[in-house]
Amino acid sequence: MEVHYGYTGTSFINPVITMGVFDGVHLGHRMLLSRVREEAISSGSDAVAVTFDPHPRIVLTGDPGHLSFLTDIGERIELLGETGISHLVIINFTEELSRMTASEFVESILCRHLGVHHLITGYDHQFGRRHEGDTNTVAECSARMNFRVTREEAFTLNGQPVSSSSVRKALNDGEVERAAAMLGYPYFIRGKVVSGRRIGRNIGFPTANITPLFRYKLIPRSGVYAVEVFVEGDSARHMAMLNIGMRPTISDSDGRRTIEVHLINYNADLYDRVITVRFRNRLRNEMKFESVDALAAQLVKDRENAIMLLGAEQ
Repeated sequence: MEVHYGYTGTSFINPVITMGVFDGVHLGHRMLLSRVREEAISSGSDAVAVTFDPHPRIVLTGDPGHLSFLTDIGERIELLGETGISHLVIINFTEELSRMTASEFVESILCRHLGVHHLITGYDHQFGRRHEGDTNTVAECSARMNFRVTREEAFTLNGQPVSSSSVRKALNDGEVERAAAMLGYPYFIRGKVVSGRRIGRNIGFPTANITPLFRYKLIPRSGVYAVEVFVEGDSARHMAMLNIGMRPTISDSDGRRTIEVHLINYNADLYDRVITVRFRNRLRNEMKFESVDALAAQLVKDRENAIMLLGAEQ
């Protein structure tokens, strides 16, 4: 897949184009992108996906601090590269771009710069100023500007449309297996291991404290999870259990939500390393125990459950 930063200076062969943020690049996105690729192959055209960075909501929201997303632009590029799309055009989303009407966007960017030959849209795609662009807008533009347009139906799972918002809801509910079913892969977080308070080490469960590389990365609901870990530069898969929460049993906890992962049967120093955590199963809610010893006893059970679940998936 060839990545183009910006839409000027591009040259495509009768491009079949789809566009969107593609947060998470879930199964609905993949169905849409597969249709683009199939149509491009059958017509001898280039398959092109158009996306935006940063996420439009970051630019348009006055206080973006509360926002969270499934993927950053690097992760989206990586996942989109798996779909067989020939070209990815990344458009810098700005306030100026947000003021462009849907018709102006189609005429200036899709037609004049990208030379759209066939536009394939998702079932609920909206774009342009105040999201005014919809199926009717695209149909009017296609008739006036002489390009073909196809609207795909929704990809459903258990009778419900798969969307980025439905994946985010599942993760916010701690339902990582349901999220994985919609994504087509286990949800993951990439982060840097930072120094912690070494409390886990003192009770026999040393943990790596993780700070996500993407400041807007969605963190699943607090609780304990069975996860698999990959250390940057090392292809080995490590079984692990992970806690998200405020460590209520620890008396000197500062009340901040943390992400701590214990790699099972792993003793190397991970400080300052980048690791990828893939969420496989939710083990339990975060709990406050009567003592640190009671916490340690539960962690033994958690580790046994994690090994059983993760070992079965190998």
